[in-house]
Amino acid sequence: MEFKITSQDPFKVLSSAKTVAGSLKFVKIHEENLDRLAKIISKKLEGGEVLEEMNFGNAGSLKDNVQLIFLEDTVNFCFWAEKDKPKWKVEWPDNSGAVDGWYALTKCFDRALTRNGPILEAEYLENLTLDETKSLFSGNENTEIPLLEKRMENLKEAGKVLREKYKGEFINVLKKAEYDSVKIVKLIVEDFPSFRDISKLDGKEIYFLKRAQICAQDLSYLKELKIKNVDTLTAFADYKIPQMLMKFGVISYNPDLAKKIDDYVLVPAGSREEIEIRSATIWCIELIKQKLEKYSAAEIDNALWLISQSKLDVKPYHRTYSIYY
Repeated sequence: MEFKITSQDPFKVLSSAKTVAGSLKFVKIHEENLDRLAKIISKKLEGGEVLEEMNFGNAGSLKDNVQLIFLEDTVNFCFWAEKDKPKWKVEWPDNSGAVDGWYALTKCFDRALTRNGPILEAEYLENLTLDETKSLFSGNENTEIPLLEKRMENLKEAGKVLREKYKGEFINVLKKAEYDSVKIVKLIVEDFPSFRDISKLDGKEIYFLKRAQICAQDLSYLKELKIKNVDTLTAFADYKIPQMLMKFGVISYNPDLAKKIDDYVLVPAGSREEIEIRSATIWCIELIKQKLEKYSAAEIDNALWLISQSKLDVKPYHRTYSIYY
């Protein structure tokens, strides 16, 4: 396999993924299956439905929509359930049908806004209590969202930094970054520690920056904004994308790791297995991007994520407790 980077790499995510992809022990990339998946993704993107399905901008004003997207991405991680345990779901408004994952998360914020809650106010977030966090993320049948206390900590941190550095409003981050996605990501990672998605392997730092990058991408979907350099963003290495890559035969796992994942055995955050899965994900999306040159890695990632929301016959994805995805 030729490990060649053809895209810009301002966050060192691609060079990190390349380093790991060149010495995989638990994951294998099957380049011969990339063309088939590229065609499926291209068809999804050409259908024009991708942007409409992502559900952004429900807070009213531009300032509030920007604040909402940032806060949702502050807690946009870890929605899965352990084996034989109920999954966290939200049904709101009543009788609208229960949803999970990202869609349930957005329902929580929409519910809070409809009830005139101060969820967008930095001072409120800075002083958030555990009971208030439980109320915000309350799910069906008393299910609790995973890593509840971590979400509280992230929101408290977001409120504190916004108040101290940005007059309480994330739109001031965009202004400081000159609406440039590269600068936006770098400011987020610099000022909000919970977004510093960086691992270590063999003494080297491996950069993923999933939530910081996805925040810049999500903001670009607001029609009132013009975010520059979105094409520099890489794939957002999470659970569902590698699951889809495995579904379409682009990656496979060695027998021990495959059994572990199929049996819902936790893959520890920061382990070689987990870092290889995420790095291979980023590298495979980069390889697909080289075949679909008119689309960005972020667009390809989002299309594949949306494909994952269809009712497909798939094997389990890896389970890792992490605030980064």
